[in-house]
Amino acid sequence: MPARLHHVARIYGDQLVFEDVSLELRPHDRLALIGANGSGKTTLLRLLAGLDTPDAGQVEVSSAAYLPQHAPNVCGTVLQAVTPPELQAAFQVLSEASAHLVTPTPQVLGAFSAAEDTYRALGGYDFETRAAAVLGGLDLDAHADVQRLSGGQARRVLLARLLLSPAELYLLDEPTNHLDEASLRWLESWIAGSRAAFVLASHDRAFLDAVSTRTAELERGELTVYPGAYSAAMELKATLREAQGREYAAFKRKRAALEEEQRRQASKGRVEENRNRARDNDKFLSSHKAGRAQQIFSSRARAMQKQIERLDAQATDKPFEDRRILTLELPAAPTGPAEVLTVRDLAVCRNGAAVLGGVNLDLRRGDKVALTGPNGAGKSSLLLALLGRLPHRGTVRLGAGLSVYFAGQTSQELADLPTLKDALLDANPQLTLHQLYEIAAQVGLPPDPAFRVADLSGGQRTRLTLARLGVTRAGLLILDEPTNHLDVRAIEALEGLLQAFPGTVLLATHDRRLRERVATRVWEVGDGSVREG
Repeated sequence: MPARLHHVARIYGDQLVFEDVSLELRPHDRLALIGANGSGKTTLLRLLAGLDTPDAGQVEVSSAAYLPQHAPNVCGTVLQAVTPPELQAAFQVLSEASAHLVTPTPQVLGAFSAAEDTYRALGGYDFETRAAAVLGGLDLDAHADVQRLSGGQARRVLLARLLLSPAELYLLDEPTNHLDEASLRWLESWIAGSRAAFVLASHDRAFLDAVSTRTAELERGELTVYPGAYSAAMELKATLREAQGREYAAFKRKRAALEEEQRRQASKGRVEENRNRARDNDKFLSSHKAGRAQQIFSSRARAMQKQIERLDAQATDKPFEDRRILTLELPAAPTGPAEVLTVRDLAVCRNGAAVLGGVNLDLRRGDKVALTGPNGAGKSSLLLALLGRLPHRGTVRLGAGLSVYFAGQTSQELADLPTLKDALLDANPQLTLHQLYEIAAQVGLPPDPAFRVADLSGGQRTRLTLARLGVTRAGLLILDEPTNHLDVRAIEALEGLLQAFPGTVLLATHDRRLRERVATRVWEVGDGSVREG
């Protein structure tokens, strides 16, 4: 059994992250781990990796290899960086034992035999062959200096090192970050062919559907495991949530009926007392009858209260409402001119090097175009050039009167917007103060419009980004990797916004599911050019 959790809890300060988490991971398991940002996915992975200890419960793990989201820097060549430390140590011992073979005493031969057995058991003799396959799949040069690699390439080095480390359990935190489509498909194939168990914390729905066999969701401090890959698991969850909603509605109706009957019995007792006093001149008899009536109806009212209490004890919880979807009455967004963007003979340079050349593009009203291509192909450079934020040659012409909304990979558009009010009015200057409060309430932002954007949590920044997209009246959205740093639910909310958007969309994305469900056209960026996909 690669891993087992027994009623595990984790607390940071006075904040409960999760509690009573129990889970068994079997050989060949492929567990998708999902949940909102901040729900505890990384915390759970660190417990399984043995890097943290639980505040309650037990964690049992055989051998695990862990890929964190933010890993330390590595140095040397790529091949050196991906070689497991224990294999490097075994190679050093074997080299020293080999050097002593010039005097082959029994002791020397025994030491050499032991060193060779260790090296062989760690896969030393075929390591370079396996490393070449992994590095090729992740598009990495074995002889490259790690210190000269881009951030995305360095991240792939860490992934390669993990895949080449022997373990019964692999813990991958956002493994698809910085992978292009070819590397993604290679990784899916590698995982499918492995005999180990995997826990995969990822926001990439297509990836999870391709590799996972079960899905575990962390939500409000609890872990729920569903059978099947992500999409099948979420369909089951939706069915269960609908049933829960019906049960909760039935509970509310029954409780309201009991409360109404309780009020009626109490009121009837008071009416009976007044009627008896009015008809009977004998004060003692009248008081006796009224008292009896009050006892009867008071007893019935208490019985109703007990029924209500028993009903509350057995009640179905109210279904959780995910506050990411904005439902605000706003004027219809302008769709913009028919000719949204015209590009002729565009050439783009960055840091003195040519990135793109001879680019000719036409974007029309209502198009929703996905930019695809490998990392470093020039997708972000193209978007910045179209916005006039990067030097270029050639013609870039936006339609007359067109308003443009841009969101970058790192939310840099929020850098010059100090408060929530500034951020929302930047997206839509026509919003009223009342609407600012309404937006904050609907999506779970701080209620004060003067709240500083810099003080928002990661989840709040995500909700602000989605709210800005929900209220903008721009005719053209230009989005650079909009799913970066979003959890799966937030990505699905973004998907809904883009599907319903009446204007034109141009987005660079590696998210295959988002592309399939939103894009009406695809532009492929690569080899210095852009072509229709």
